[in-house]
Amino acid sequence: MSSQARSTSSTPRRSLRECRELVEEGCLVLLYIDERRRFIFRVRRGGVKGSDKGILRHDDIIGKPYGSRVRLSTGVEAWVLRPRPLDLVELHHRRATQIIYPKDSAFIIQLAGIGPGSRVIEVGVGSAALTTILAWHVAPDGHVYGYEARRENLEAARRNLEELGLLELVTLHHADAREGVEERSVDAFIVDMPDPWSVLGEAYRSLRGSGVFIAYMPAINQVLRLLEAVHEHGGFIGVRVYEVLVREYIPRPDTLRPRTTMIAHTGYILSAWRVHV
Repeated sequence: MSSQARSTSSTPRRSLRECRELVEEGCLVLLYIDERRRFIFRVRRGGVKGSDKGILRHDDIIGKPYGSRVRLSTGVEAWVLRPRPLDLVELHHRRATQIIYPKDSAFIIQLAGIGPGSRVIEVGVGSAALTTILAWHVAPDGHVYGYEARRENLEAARRNLEELGLLELVTLHHADAREGVEERSVDAFIVDMPDPWSVLGEAYRSLRGSGVFIAYMPAINQVLRLLEAVHEHGGFIGVRVYEVLVREYIPRPDTLRPRTTMIAHTGYILSAWRVHV
């Protein structure tokens, strides 16, 4: 048997919201051995998870509370944790494209005011990293409408969302948003594409009054062109441009200091309110 457990059609697939206290068959777990050895897998009876530090039998953790300490076959200690959306995007997603980093997606959520019940259009779904975070926050009665022009990206996104039990909160369109979007009166319109100015008119038509337009761009020349387009279009106020930098520290009381590497520039974020003109 492979050390990597494989899902079968007979294994129940439980969402993160169903797996809160105890590990059950069909739940996703994060096996934390150390900072370099973190593994996410779905629990199934008879399954095993292997690593260079030993193997873990799934049957040994079914019924245990999340946060439990376990021992691998070699005696090495590990912990069984409930994965966060951040962990799922970082460790579990199949990537067909570059993703929006968690530091940026978290800020986008706040800028757009997204929460339970929000209706959001996302243009440029890619591998659904941002879509996953959006779906998590709009639940249980909100919805995300994703537009992706490349079919291979869309299929990767669909698999990732289905694996996490979030697909029911997302409608995926295999379509080029430049040619129009279907939804109206949405709360936020988020764009991750090389030419966000090309969908500015669609964003204006789709957003409700006081809805928020967000664009994510890796290069400053894109920001300059979009700023010009927003100014020429009218109907948007409160334009802001941000760059989010994250510096992590080594968590040792005796030698607390920044890590030698950091996640610096990944992209620029432009936000603006849609108003009536």
